[in-house]
Amino acid sequence: MTNNYMHGLRLGLVLFSWCLLSPGVSYSLADEKKTEYKEALGVMIVSLDLPLRATIGSKVIIEIVIGNERTSKATTVLTVTCTTTNQIINREAETLEGLSSQKIVYTWNTEGLKADTYIIRAELEDIPREANIADNVKEVSIFLTP
Repeated sequence: MTNNYMHGLRLGLVLFSWCLLSPGVSYSLADEKKTEYKEALGVMIVSLDLPLRATIGSKVIIEIVIGNERTSKATTVLTVTCTTTNQIINREAETLEGLSSQKIVYTWNTEGLKADTYIIRAELEDIPREANIADNVKEVSIFLTP
């Protein structure tokens, strides 16, 4: 019985050592945390710029910078709306390389609107496993004058 016990103990030690020393077999909690962090990152609206005031009937330039915080390529949909009038200014798919940003420019036609404050909203659809979607939306107010 003692001989079998010693043989089993040696076999267990050999297997345990092999698992620790074999490449690709070991498991690290740090690797899991890196993967979770990488997957939590996603797309974001870096900036939304337009004038604070414009004249009714003018074409307002809207500049949006979107970014990808992941190391891999990501595709999302960017929607720009005037929430005050429920008007979609533009909606299109955007593909970003890993760890990159892109500037997108749209024109908003203000013809037929009245003097008032309008809210322009830019929103990116979240991508799979994106944890922080709060940075996927930005809003800016613009006042239209006659």
